[in-house]
Amino acid sequence: MSIFSSGNFGAWRTPGGDSPLVATYTTDSGDHTLTIRPGADVGDLAAILGTMPADAVFSEHFGDVDLVLIFRQDPGVSVVVPAGANPSAGPAAASIPRP
Repeated sequence: MSIFSSGNFGAWRTPGGDSPLVATYTTDSGDHTLTIRPGADVGDLAAILGTMPADAVFSEHFGDVDLVLIFRQDPGVSVVVPAGANPSAGPAAASIPRP
């Protein structure tokens, strides 16, 4: 059995697990946790990251096998692209300079 995905989401990629391979949870303080288990693929991550707020910034991480990433909303930065910004269409297009 390969750990590499050949189809849709399925816990078969992590033997013995009933938990989802990626999951998010919002704490009482407003932090967003992202848990990634072995066997998760890029499709799993892309699907779950789309549910998180666009202005959440990476803060810290925990874990060694099951990875937990903590994101916090940054109140000082707008999620809207600044007026006059000309983001690149190249491979590094995922970053926008902060105002």
